[in-house]
Amino acid sequence: MLEIAYKINHTEVMASSVADAVGQRFASPYFEVKNDAFKASIEFYLLNDYLSIQMSKFEQTEPVTVKRLGTENEQLLILDFHVSGVAKLEVTDNRVENTPNGLSHGAYFASSTVESYAVFPPGFNNQQFHIVMDKRWLKEFFSDEIVTSLQRIEKASPFFIYERLNNSITTLLLAVFRSNHQMPFRKTFLHGKTLELLALFFAKLQDRGTHLELGVSNYNDVFRLFDLMLYVDENLGEELAVTVLSKKIGFSESKLQNLCKAVYGKSVSKEITERRMIKALELFEKYQDSISAVGYKLGYTNMSHFSKAFKKVHGFLPSTYLNNRKK
Repeated sequence: MLEIAYKINHTEVMASSVADAVGQRFASPYFEVKNDAFKASIEFYLLNDYLSIQMSKFEQTEPVTVKRLGTENEQLLILDFHVSGVAKLEVTDNRVENTPNGLSHGAYFASSTVESYAVFPPGFNNQQFHIVMDKRWLKEFFSDEIVTSLQRIEKASPFFIYERLNNSITTLLLAVFRSNHQMPFRKTFLHGKTLELLALFFAKLQDRGTHLELGVSNYNDVFRLFDLMLYVDENLGEELAVTVLSKKIGFSESKLQNLCKAVYGKSVSKEITERRMIKALELFEKYQDSISAVGYKLGYTNMSHFSKAFKKVHGFLPSTYLNNRKK
């Protein structure tokens, strides 16, 4: 199995680690890897002394493990956008072990000391956008717009935050990945898109309010929470009471609630509701079922409650969505 390990740092160091792992050398900010087991493209730029990015696109015929190692530089923050695919992830506190679980489409924002271990299965097609930034630069560049959020995050340090990608962020990321790496003023183009991504991400993060102050003291707890949410995703049609879930994970109800708020930014019940509504949209798209059929599949007996929950998450009623699909 191919293994790639890199230490959190600005991108030339990270890209060099990836290149070494696959026996590749590079003399420019862009390089490709092609062999029987692995195909990838890596692009990286140091945008300024405090901000760098790395774009990775890869697919493989054999499993690939990726270890992201922490750093002692507490000023650095790592923000990873995973645009496609589902892999296996474990989050650790400098103890990388072989029990990964739960990496999916979304954004992962973490302290520089937080490590992770991911396994990408054969046939996996992934696009990742990594941003490494210095907290001091963030405060100076974004000024008052971000300082309150950063103060709350610093209270929570160390932290590990997961955010779903909204349409604006996903659209922007896809546009970046579809752009030509040989285009004129490439670095300038990516610099602008990176700042736009950060603005969109931190605007979304601000919605967490005081939940940003909740830190993660034990990264094994994060792994167990991911594992629990995989169970939730497989049983969305069942009653998923917090009392039952807390016993399943082996936490008190208050610990489970606080951990869920720290990682996902919301209570357990709200996180489950959001997962149900995301699944509802998937069911409507795939099977074109009636509102009541989808509602029952997701554990709802009152379709008015189902429709209200759907609108709260997606911004429109399920009837509106189905009617638009028929046009």
